[in-house]
Amino acid sequence: MKRRPKELEGGSIILGELPRGCRLCAKGSKMVLFVTGLCESSCYYCPLSHEKAGKDMVYADEMLVSNDEDVLYELATIDAEGAGMSGGDPLCTLDKTVHFISLLKARAGKDFHLHLYTSKADARFDELEQLRKAGLDEIRFHPQGDDWSGIAHALSLGMTVGLEVPALPNGFKRIVKMAERAEAMGVAFLNLNELESSETNFEQLVSMGMRLNNLGGASIRGSSETAKQVIEWAKVNLRSLTVHYCSARFKDAVQLRNRLERRRNNVIRPFEEPDEEEPLLILGIIRAPHGQTLSEEHLSFLETKLATIFDVPSELMNVDITRNRIEIAHWILTEIAEDVKRLFTFHQAIEMGIAFEYPTSDRLQVLFEPLLFNHST
Repeated sequence: MKRRPKELEGGSIILGELPRGCRLCAKGSKMVLFVTGLCESSCYYCPLSHEKAGKDMVYADEMLVSNDEDVLYELATIDAEGAGMSGGDPLCTLDKTVHFISLLKARAGKDFHLHLYTSKADARFDELEQLRKAGLDEIRFHPQGDDWSGIAHALSLGMTVGLEVPALPNGFKRIVKMAERAEAMGVAFLNLNELESSETNFEQLVSMGMRLNNLGGASIRGSSETAKQVIEWAKVNLRSLTVHYCSARFKDAVQLRNRLERRRNNVIRPFEEPDEEEPLLILGIIRAPHGQTLSEEHLSFLETKLATIFDVPSELMNVDITRNRIEIAHWILTEIAEDVKRLFTFHQAIEMGIAFEYPTSDRLQVLFEPLLFNHST
């Protein structure tokens, strides 16, 4: 019986059974563990940022990792059911990758699902055996050439094996050839990711004649069409290989959103309020005007006066030394802002407003609405 493709959220499509790693990603319950920026491949479409590319550093989601406890903290903040290990290429720092697999399995339990992405389709048997023994559940290869010996080794070890490649515009023939070979070997799935531009690959993509679908997004014209063409071919010509097209919109509107909502539920503080439409936190901010800073002594002074003069409870405000600001319940700040401005501007210039921020470790601010005052004050 001919298989039928199924449309998923965000324009993604599945032919076959969605891999477990992808199911957990869709829920937002997979932590992204960026193991290293080191990589032996040189894909012209690599979107990795200048800050990460070629550097041996670790990130758990958006958080720069200093030690194991950072990884475990991020795990808890999103109630993670699994982790996807990426880079760079995690096999470039095999010992570190094996360490993290062992750590996560030991702390989160054997049902905690771990998948890994690598471009080393020719990985050695002993390397893959170390990954399997440590507890890796699923490995995804991005083949760079015709040597698939590593894929064969992984299959012989009983690992769940998939391929994951970008759907390059006009790449239909190459992907079809790859899919036929993968099915013949017993590979479980083929993930086709919509090609996206970034600040690091945009110039190269444009030089090759590629263009954005629209100026409001990062997806490349023709990528989605290629993936859909492959799926139409696969439903007639393949019997067992799952083919999954993962759209850029799905990554942003579903996968990332769900993970941010899970994180927000665990990190929200008493003086913050969840936004009703987006996975954002809303809070009041007192800070120095752009280009200026407040000393720790001034921040402490402001905190004391807010408590003694305006009776702001300690649990409804916080001094953030790192970001050089006072954080306070926005409903309180709105009420007292004019009095605060009148009392404190003679000490040092300050500005106040309502901030909308993602609940990530870097607290990316997407909007700051200044509180405006009458000129008489």
